Amino acid sequence: MNAQLLEYARIALRFALADLSGGTKGQLQAFAEHPPADKNRNPRQPIHLVDLEDGRGGYRQVKAENTALYVLETRSRRRPMPPMNEYDFAMCGWRRAVNSLPEYQNAWVKYCYGHDLKFAHQVAFCEHVWAEYERRLEGKPLQAKVKKRLIALVWLAAQDAAAKNRNDTYTELAGTALGNLMSISQQCWSKVYASHWSGLKNAFERLDIDVLRTVLNRLTEIEMGSLLQKL
Repeated sequence: MNAQLLEYARIALRFALADLSGGTKGQLQAFAEHPPADKNRNPRQPIHLVDLEDGRGGYRQVKAENTALYVLETRSRRRPMPPMNEYDFAMCGWRRAVNSLPEYQNAWVKYCYGHDLKFAHQVAFCEHVWAEYERRLEGKPLQAKVKKRLIALVWLAAQDAAAKNRNDTYTELAGTALGNLMSISQQCWSKVYASHWSGLKNAFERLDIDVLRTVLNRLTEIEMGSLLQKL
């Protein structure tokens, strides 16, 4: 699978997983600003006084922040809007492909291309990558301190890989900066941690490529299944 096809998948996933839920106004705001709301029946006031019974045969006034709004009908169109717009419908195959992925792959796609920062997603793909990397280290003894620091580097490697996929001009973190961040000398970083840092970044790059290939294969299966149903 060539680089152009992988980049096409990245672009399509960004569009398919974009959150467009904030594109419309709330119902009351739309009624207040546009017909069919009748604002002359109850003129808008900064503070509206409402008369309420006090339980003793009298009335008491209560200040309400909003005045009543009289609405003639619940929609301003002869035809209601479709439940799904054309854009969302065109990209539903990609979303179905993403939702069919295993948990750690699904988490990576939503974090990297859908900008979903849910903590559970971050835990899922970090745990998977560390488990895979730890298996490659079998037979290579590690000190407890070194292992603890490597686990901390997993999350930084995930951020590095995700940022590189979203921004072509991204500058990778320098080893000196990472060493200072973890209170490690430059010599110790070069001798002990540099190779592990490179290995963790490569692990996330392999994860990304595997996920994109799986999504494209699932998308092909979904499209072929839809085509067969129409025949």
